[in-house]
Amino acid sequence: MPHNVAVSVIVPVYNVERYLERCLTSLEKQTFQFFDIIIIDDGSEDGSSEIAKSFSDRDSRFRYRRIERGGVANARNVGLSFASGEYIAFVDSDDYVEPDYIEKLYLAAKDNNCKISTCSYSLVYESSPDKDKPVKIRKLSSGVYSGESYVKRIIEDWSVRSYLWNKLWHRSLFFDYNIEFPNMYFEDIATVARLAFHADKVVVVDEPLYHYFVRKNSIMTSVKVEKINDYIYAFAIIRNYIQFHGKLDTYKFSLFRLATIIFFANHYEVFRLHLACHNFREYFKNQILADKLIFYFLNGRFAATKDYPTMPQYVVLPRQFES
Repeated sequence: MPHNVAVSVIVPVYNVERYLERCLTSLEKQTFQFFDIIIIDDGSEDGSSEIAKSFSDRDSRFRYRRIERGGVANARNVGLSFASGEYIAFVDSDDYVEPDYIEKLYLAAKDNNCKISTCSYSLVYESSPDKDKPVKIRKLSSGVYSGESYVKRIIEDWSVRSYLWNKLWHRSLFFDYNIEFPNMYFEDIATVARLAFHADKVVVVDEPLYHYFVRKNSIMTSVKVEKINDYIYAFAIIRNYIQFHGKLDTYKFSLFRLATIIFFANHYEVFRLHLACHNFREYFKNQILADKLIFYFLNGRFAATKDYPTMPQYVVLPRQFES
């Protein structure tokens, strides 16, 4: 491990032997010198462990830890407990980065005294892995932006997406405000806005330094009732946090826009769920319940708490598929 760690990169790993070497090699070849890579092996059952250990055996910058299977949110939290860098980056184990990914984000953050730096990215599809599709940060060119304007975009999850991996985070955002990743789907949406809430300003590097690999069988493309509930709950966590810290009026419109996105997305997902189950007996009940949950957390009478909010009800799996 380098003596002077400026950036700690956290890489959660679970059954990604086909992609892991590409990911870790891209980190190994970084132009930046003062960083370490914390690999959290989340109980992999394929050859991922051996690949990860081979990097830690030959390069002291790689630190390998194996834990019992607990999900990506837990793996990231464990990684945070080992992170010693002033800044922290997150790289998904099936993605890869440009050689100057860390250097450009770090220098941008330091030169502009920002707690967050962010870059553009490209999409790489499994069906055509040799073709990148660059995705620019909508309406944000390279430069420094106020934290408030950035948080509004983050909450809306449109002009700036709630991704962890195309951003560099000052460690104080996690440790000074006791922010961890909740164990759920959409944990990034639930967390990124809360982190950005405490940044006075943010710097943008409008270059595709990160390559996001889109897999056909990824978690986010599957149909699960938990995803429907957790998408609503991610919104609830953000709304609760913003309101608890007395900034509801500032971000009310952005919260409304996010609620609208979730409203229409979950209409589609509830339909897909019942279609996949070949069971529409409770379709309208689930659809109405999903809408009511969104309005419950959007409602002006919602009372914020210091801790995570409570879901009053849940969209349910069609009966014939209950265990």
